[in-house]
Amino acid sequence: MKNDLDINSADFSKNIPFLPGCYMFKDEKHNIIYIGKAKILRKRVLQYFLNSKDLRVKTKKMIQAAKFLSFIITDNEVEALILESNLIKKYQPKYNFMLKDDKKYAWVKITNEDFPKIIRVRERIEDGSLYYGPYPSGRTIIELLSNLRKLFPYRTCNLKIFEGQTVLKSRLCIYYHINLCNGPCDSLISKKEYMKNINIIKKYLSGEKLKVIKNLKTQMIKESNKQNFEKAQIIKTQIDQIEYISQNIKVDFGDDEEIFKKNKKIENIQAIKELFSIIGIEYKNGRIECFDISNIQGKFPVSSMVVLREGDMDNSHYRKFKIRSEDTPNDPLMMYETIKRRFSHTKTDKSFGEIPNLVIVDGGRTQLNSAIKALNELQLNIPIIGLAKKKEAIFTPSKSEPILINYREKSHLLIRRIRDEAHRFAITFHKQLRSKNFIQK
Repeated sequence: MKNDLDINSADFSKNIPFLPGCYMFKDEKHNIIYIGKAKILRKRVLQYFLNSKDLRVKTKKMIQAAKFLSFIITDNEVEALILESNLIKKYQPKYNFMLKDDKKYAWVKITNEDFPKIIRVRERIEDGSLYYGPYPSGRTIIELLSNLRKLFPYRTCNLKIFEGQTVLKSRLCIYYHINLCNGPCDSLISKKEYMKNINIIKKYLSGEKLKVIKNLKTQMIKESNKQNFEKAQIIKTQIDQIEYISQNIKVDFGDDEEIFKKNKKIENIQAIKELFSIIGIEYKNGRIECFDISNIQGKFPVSSMVVLREGDMDNSHYRKFKIRSEDTPNDPLMMYETIKRRFSHTKTDKSFGEIPNLVIVDGGRTQLNSAIKALNELQLNIPIIGLAKKKEAIFTPSKSEPILINYREKSHLLIRRIRDEAHRFAITFHKQLRSKNFIQK
């Protein structure tokens, strides 16, 4: 309750992060009355208030009854979706009409047939089929299979199909024509070729996503060497899309938000220690500060500072700066000013008073050097790195070449998340200044 936000407070929205997660509206007694998920928490929550005229009657009643809000940050949308399902089943909120019933968990079923079909089921039975799961949310399965089917078509019909035998039917179904099925019913694909897609999906669902990607990359190189560039590009697209939908899908983090927060905090601290080990600095307090610049051709230049403390993003320590330098597009100079101002005021602000274990600047070698110059002038020895957008490379003061961390490592996921939050925070402030200037004119 102490962390619940008062909806009627003036700075209500400022305390909601630009991150994925679940949000919970609560009544005057702090009872949960509605639970939702969001790709960007602040944007989603504000929609209830900015577009109140367009809300349904029941949603309007919920907003009228809501007095407080709390939220839980997740790593991605899929994680938020699963957590939302678990929390709704736990709390049975008054205004959640879907997912309130205590349904059985969902399974992915691959049937035991010559040309297997892949379907979502609510019960696992001994019928010779393969089952993957259980998953807390049937919606997660629908979304996952929908994405996989676009990449690796398969059938879902009830036809009895055997290799070498004709199936009596009127015509190919719509799924063939929209490229979601490869037509085994009309002998348009051999069993061997059909099973290639099924086996890839089996490996994916078995947690062998990296092996799937590795095998596809090998195929892509082979096709490229044969100058089959169109086929190589198709495989490249499949690889990109698999990496996109492989966002750390977890189904075993528990259905209690406190346990979830605890586990997430532990996971983040482990990721921080992993990062520090990679870049060669000692773990002390684990505080990370990340800085970003936002401007359009030097106009309305601003910078942001976001803070990760004790494994959690702490928006009470976030700070924003109006750049005082000339209105010219000079990001390194703006970064120099930001770092100089932040570390010149260590006694005047509760956030500035804590010295970070690590400073991250959004940008490559040039921005990093500008930040180092500011720290040197203040005679401060604080570990600092730059995170470049190209290849998400990490630049350090001591190495001429950037450090490349595997994109799926927890440490890399963490610093990208911090950087993205700094970027969103800076852009929001920049837009506010632009809008204010436009109105004044």
